[in-house]
Amino acid sequence: MTELDSLHRRTKKRYIILSLVVALFLDIIPWPQPIAGCFPEFVAIMVIYWSLFLPQYVGIGVAFILGLIVDVGTGSPFGQHALALMAAVYVIDQNRLQMLGYSYGYQSLLIFVSLLLMIVILVIVHFFASHHFAGWSLFISPVISALLWPLISKFMLYLAYSRRL
Repeated sequence: MTELDSLHRRTKKRYIILSLVVALFLDIIPWPQPIAGCFPEFVAIMVIYWSLFLPQYVGIGVAFILGLIVDVGTGSPFGQHALALMAAVYVIDQNRLQMLGYSYGYQSLLIFVSLLLMIVILVIVHFFASHHFAGWSLFISPVISALLWPLISKFMLYLAYSRRL
């Protein structure tokens, strides 16, 4: 067992819930339209992080529930984010053991692929619901999220380590 595993095994459920609630609030906040597509998908990043390190607590079921909450909070078609989050978490779950051995660069690449799949699903569902293309600005979000992945991962590890002391 590595030190990383021991840190995450002692993580309390309330910290997981708190991080997911903060991510929900950040996703539901109505940002100004020109920059709204540039913000990372906070809920997706947190669900992916916890499903990567603690899959026994956060998985596809939690992604489904959080996706429905995001749909209600943002007013998007019901089930749109739930389907997209479930697909993103499924990709991560299938490659979980391999991802844990990769460096942050390779992890960021897999996070990018997972979030790109999520955005493609969101765009397709939005197109079928409204018959309008949502715009290319949505495809900036996976790039920014993948670039932020090492920082977010290190920050979460710092929080786990600081609680341990």
